[in-house]
Amino acid sequence: MKKITSGLFLIIILNLFSCNASKEPFYASPPQEIKSITFENWTGGRMESGSGTVFVIELEKPLRKNIQLIKIYYQNLETELVQVNETKFRANFHYNTIYQNPQTSAIANKEFHLKANEAVIEYEKDGLKHWYKCTQIKEITPILFP
Repeated sequence: MKKITSGLFLIIILNLFSCNASKEPFYASPPQEIKSITFENWTGGRMESGSGTVFVIELEKPLRKNIQLIKIYYQNLETELVQVNETKFRANFHYNTIYQNPQTSAIANKEFHLKANEAVIEYEKDGLKHWYKCTQIKEITPILFP
């Protein structure tokens, strides 16, 4: 009976550890060498204009063919990254319910625990998803539209 109890206890302990091991880790290295990451808050001059945050990621060199930038997570929100040119990517968070509701992210809220000046870039490399946590992102002076 003791062997069965100790064996069952061992199986439960191993299952608990294996559940924790299945979490996708952050990768300390970025998808590629990053020249700069900035964000800029903006506010429209009229109530219906709303407000938002624009992220710009600039790479040192054009993105390699086996890498694709997918999303950015910021303050419990997520949005798609759009390629502007060979080395520049942009993401827009628009905080106006008339035009677009910002998409809250359960992943960003539960997994990433982001501070005010942090964001996470989701990317695919050779078909596998990876995440890179960006800290100390440079904030550009906010734009206030009349």
